[in-house]
Amino acid sequence: MQIFIAIILIIILIASIIYKLNNKFEKKELLILISIIVVVILVFTMYEKNQKNFLPNAFKEKYKKETNVDILKLSSELLNNKVVSSKDHFIYKFTYIIRKNNKEYLCVANNVNINKIQDEYIFDKWTEECKEQ
Repeated sequence: MQIFIAIILIIILIASIIYKLNNKFEKKELLILISIIVVVILVFTMYEKNQKNFLPNAFKEKYKKETNVDILKLSSELLNNKVVSSKDHFIYKFTYIIRKNNKEYLCVANNVNINKIQDEYIFDKWTEECKEQ
């Protein structure tokens, strides 16, 4: 969020410099400024969405690799963000639906510890509780 605000402030600063140099702000310059702001907002929103979904998607891939079962639907909750924010240790609660032997199961994996080491995410062993739907 701080990066987003800094970028907007820099764009506003550039716009004010252009205005002071020209003593006017033409329609073309205004359109360019507005389009740059819109593009920055869209890129930032997409980046935030990808970052938010990155660890849940990584959990899906890890689960598929370990159990050879696809997760049909997944919801996640970041638990350690309520107390302290960390950039290299995450605790998640995953609730998901899987299909085994033509039966659907609702599963919950509580306190899934994920550690970030450089650019790799390490999942600790987790326990899951599954109920047939």
